[in-house]
Amino acid sequence: MAIQLLHSGGLKRIIFLLTVLSFSLYSPLWAQSHRTAQADTVVVSKSKQNWDKFTTFADNRFSRGIDTSYLQLPKYRFRIAYISEVGGAHTFLDGEDLPYLGNLTARFHTNPTPKMGLNIAFRNVNFGYMIDLFKGYSNFSLSFIQNAWGLDILRRKTSYARGYFDASEIDGKSEIEAGDIAITTLFVSAYYAFNNKKFSIPAAVKQSYIQRKSAGAPLLYADFRYADLTFKEDAYIVQAGGTRELEIYQIAIGAGYGYNYTPNQGKVLLHLSVIPMLTVFNQMLMTGDSRMFWHHEENDYNLVFSRKLKPRYPVLFTGMARAAIVWNINDRFVLACTGVCNNIRYRMRDKMFEIDREDLDLYYNSIISAHLMTWDWKVNITIGVRF
Repeated sequence: MAIQLLHSGGLKRIIFLLTVLSFSLYSPLWAQSHRTAQADTVVVSKSKQNWDKFTTFADNRFSRGIDTSYLQLPKYRFRIAYISEVGGAHTFLDGEDLPYLGNLTARFHTNPTPKMGLNIAFRNVNFGYMIDLFKGYSNFSLSFIQNAWGLDILRRKTSYARGYFDASEIDGKSEIEAGDIAITTLFVSAYYAFNNKKFSIPAAVKQSYIQRKSAGAPLLYADFRYADLTFKEDAYIVQAGGTRELEIYQIAIGAGYGYNYTPNQGKVLLHLSVIPMLTVFNQMLMTGDSRMFWHHEENDYNLVFSRKLKPRYPVLFTGMARAAIVWNINDRFVLACTGVCNNIRYRMRDKMFEIDREDLDLYYNSIISAHLMTWDWKVNITIGVRF
């Protein structure tokens, strides 16, 4: 019977039936696949529409109110940049009546150390990350800046401090070697520019605008500043005086002026701004081990202290200066060199600690006076690509 079917065209009918069955099984899958592809196309299309709306909104927001004969946004919204940086800090510390040290004069500085990193930006929002090429210390920055106002956050850390300290209670100068002191600084700066329709700080420091004509503006600044000096265990100043850490917190406000000069409609830009400032909030926290031992009733005692010290002068003069050279090579490529210098000052005279323990037959009090000043600076070269 089977042989008869094969000889009478049955094989052709079987192949035809299998073909129809295959199409009937495949057609729902094909339809489903086609619908999925259409849905994906719709999702991609909506995502692109949303992205276009967002970027258009950002462009309109950042270009709102500017005089386009003086300022313009770059053609491309994104920028990625390689940054090479050199920076350091110089610290001066003078004290009177310090426990175990007497009158103190200390000078130490960090050797300029090269760092490299990347900066990624979308219009006026920037994020930067840098790493020390030798010691691996990392610094980061985050900023949102536009013509009228901006916010910039910068953190730096180093342990390359070298120098000396000279104390009246110790014979001769004592050297401070690299690694004995770690210095950490944090700056949070906010500004307002008055002539923001024609003048742009971002054109100089972040290259997110192009300054087509020269212009200047009065500037208002408000800074939060933090500096931490940590003396390592093997540092001689710790062995002699017991001070292990000094932390300074400050809030400063100031007014100054900035100017952008361009001789060729923004191809090359020169920037300079100087901001004298007043500190309106000062606080120092001193932590250490007094190295003061005494014996009472078969027990040995050692004082460990941590306390806030009042400033001698609540208001101090300080300041910040910035300079930049920018070369907008074309719509895509930009080369810039920028530098900034910050000043931190602190004066205090306060009772560091007082001990009155009748049960231990002990009374001790220490009033100290100190003046600390730090210059923190950096210079970086930026090679950027817009896209």
